[in-house]
Amino acid sequence: MTGQIPHTFIEELLARTDITDVIGSRVNLRRAGANFVGRCPFHNEKTPSFTVSPTKQFYHCFGCGVSGDAIRFLTEYEGLHFIEAIEVLASRAGLNVPVEKEDEAKRKKPIAQTAPIYTILAKAALFYQKQLRQHPFARKAQDYLKSRGLTGQIAKQFSLGFAPPAWDTLVNHLGTNQSCLQELLTAGLVIKKDSGKFYDRFRDRILFPIRDRRGRVVGFGGRIIGADGEPKYLNSPETIVFNKGTELYGLYEARLGNPSLTELVVVEGYMDVVTLAQFGNKNVVATLGTALTEKQVELLFRQAQDLVFCFDGDKAGKEAAKRALPIILSYIKEDRRVRFLLLPDGEDPDSFIRKNGQNAFLEKLRHSTPLSDFLFETLTANLDLNYLDSRAQLITLAKPLIKRLPTGIFQQMLYERLAELSGVDADVIQGKVLFAKKKAETGTKKNVKRPNILPPTPACRAIAMLLKDRSLISCLPSQHNFKLSDGPETSLLYDIIEILKIETTISLEALEQRLFQEKKSQLTFKELLAIANSIPETGIEQEFLGAMQRLQERTQEQAMESLLIKAKTGTLSKDEKAHLKNLLDLKGKN
Repeated sequence: MTGQIPHTFIEELLARTDITDVIGSRVNLRRAGANFVGRCPFHNEKTPSFTVSPTKQFYHCFGCGVSGDAIRFLTEYEGLHFIEAIEVLASRAGLNVPVEKEDEAKRKKPIAQTAPIYTILAKAALFYQKQLRQHPFARKAQDYLKSRGLTGQIAKQFSLGFAPPAWDTLVNHLGTNQSCLQELLTAGLVIKKDSGKFYDRFRDRILFPIRDRRGRVVGFGGRIIGADGEPKYLNSPETIVFNKGTELYGLYEARLGNPSLTELVVVEGYMDVVTLAQFGNKNVVATLGTALTEKQVELLFRQAQDLVFCFDGDKAGKEAAKRALPIILSYIKEDRRVRFLLLPDGEDPDSFIRKNGQNAFLEKLRHSTPLSDFLFETLTANLDLNYLDSRAQLITLAKPLIKRLPTGIFQQMLYERLAELSGVDADVIQGKVLFAKKKAETGTKKNVKRPNILPPTPACRAIAMLLKDRSLISCLPSQHNFKLSDGPETSLLYDIIEILKIETTISLEALEQRLFQEKKSQLTFKELLAIANSIPETGIEQEFLGAMQRLQERTQEQAMESLLIKAKTGTLSKDEKAHLKNLLDLKGKN
């Protein structure tokens, strides 16, 4: 629908809509005098402060301040577009949404055309669920799900089903008349042979119903049972109600379990979503076997402001993360936060959490990499910034990505970070100042010292963060060891931590006097303070812990390399052998 809806129709629709019924079907409400109250679905609260007024047809939360009518509630709560919300309310009221004549022809999915498709998909989902419980051949599907650690309760929550191995089980169940067969074909549930006969699309597979934001089944994902067979996953084709690039598996279930979502974890597979939910993670969704799309990112940010993209630890997962970067950057705003989690090589969320448990997975999430760090880590992975051509290449790669961000503080900070890594002034990178002019201006100044470049090491960032907030020392794990890591900054960081453990309120002046009289860092105290001032307070604790984790891993790698070299000479002591074994085990887990 591209035309405007008459204002008179919207007024009539709201007049015929009972807001208490609309909200009460989604939020637990109780009567309190003339109004109804409940816990706000838009923020976490213990004492109900969310009020719905039947007389005013209006809702308001005295806790977080949200308010509006029934249309506003559906757009905010279910993430619907304005037109979608109106269509939902119009359907409830038995009204047709008025559309201008030229727009009527352009509408791709009129209700009269899609309603029977939603109905037959819902019938198919119920049929497949019943087959998982009762079909004679369903035992192997049940055993497979149990082997993956799934319970009957989680299978019921996600409406998992089983497609029997026969070619025409669904066709025979739902009807073989021409009208029904055409609906099955339109819904993507059957395939038509050249001979004109129809057969089931899904056979001998575990089925994952895909629901839209309103809970309607729009398609299915079918997984082979066990490890043999191709393709591993078979998805419904694109239909008039299903587009892979605009839906997210598990979003409906996540919203049911979390009325006020603040964070979503995005994974790659159906089984990842279900298994993580089994372990208690109720905020996980998955893309539908395709690369992340702009529509999906837009939908994600309409549900939550914090996103963690969790990719498999294989080459394909890393490539998927790289492909997602440009799309995500286009939707970043000051109040949105994105992190990346790449699991160990060969692991996916499903296998990782079953092998290591919920606490280990949550720990991985806590140490996930902020968007800014992931961007530059990805771009510099195959570059040696000691060479000028690599720095130039970094600028070429980074500029178009940073330009995708809306103009603002975050974009400017990324330009500054790029300047630090490349050694080229941020104004020159952005084209605000021509390089020749900048060089001429610099040449006119006497005793101009080339600015130090922040080395791409976690140690510098960790020092700067401690200077900005010395209370970060309290969140540092008691067991840490990074003293072997390369670079003078690492040694300086170690000294700062040792001081702050004893003197948590020491002034910056005292720190400078005690540690910066000697040349322990490539950067001066003033330069480190400047870096500290550029670090946003939001997420600083997580970024600090991430930097320390990377230092710890680097220390372990150095120790392991040293011991492996010594092992070749056959001179390792018993303690050294045990230490090497522990390091190799740790590397295997990570």
